[in-house]
Amino acid sequence: MPWRPVGHGVEALYLATPLGRRVGYGVYVYRYRGLLVDTGPPKARPFAPEAALLTHAHEDHAGGAFRLGLPVYGSALTAALVAAPKPLRLYRRLVWGSPRPAQVEAAERVGPLHLLPTPGHAPDHVALYDPEAGLFFGGDLFLGVRASLATPGFDLQALLQSLRRALALKPRAFYCAHAGPLQAPLEALQAKLDFLEGKREEALRLKARGLTPKEVLRRLFGGESPLALLSGGEMSRLAFVEALMMEP
Repeated sequence: MPWRPVGHGVEALYLATPLGRRVGYGVYVYRYRGLLVDTGPPKARPFAPEAALLTHAHEDHAGGAFRLGLPVYGSALTAALVAAPKPLRLYRRLVWGSPRPAQVEAAERVGPLHLLPTPGHAPDHVALYDPEAGLFFGGDLFLGVRASLATPGFDLQALLQSLRRALALKPRAFYCAHAGPLQAPLEALQAKLDFLEGKREEALRLKARGLTPKEVLRRLFGGESPLALLSGGEMSRLAFVEALMMEP
């Protein structure tokens, strides 16, 4: 699939392996002013003329770093994780491929893009922000208004703070790694924040009535996602509900 312009001098490329398409998993990488935002999974080979920046170390975002032959930048924690990737569960290897160690240089800014800590989805997650243009590359910060799966390292309180930080910057454009370019980014980010805070309030009320996490899961979402079975429970709504039920 060729690169396509998506506005403000940004180009997008959607990457998905054959199995990834079958289970509904792909990822957007972006090019902006000679920089590649995320590298895609190990099996992909996107090109950027100067350098690449990583939003976090998950294999669908950083797994292709070893292939590029270009300078790659990220947070210090991302650099450490990419330098020594941990073994992945089978489903992740099948969907994305297995990443190899790669050298990533820790940075706080590369060209026009500032690396802003935005943990929640993952502890090392950063967003890439051009304050002059008002452009925000959000990695997995957004995912979708009603996204309700938690992965290892998910931190609800940190995610809420990161969303508030993104909203405070009032970006003109927001580019998500899985949802693509957002229409009306401020409204979308606020809707996601409202969804999370609303579900947290509901979960805490049900917890106060003595309901277990599995009972709260059924009340709030009607049951578990099929992806929990596919991932062996590593990615699940139950883990998301358990995060909602933690006292702030």
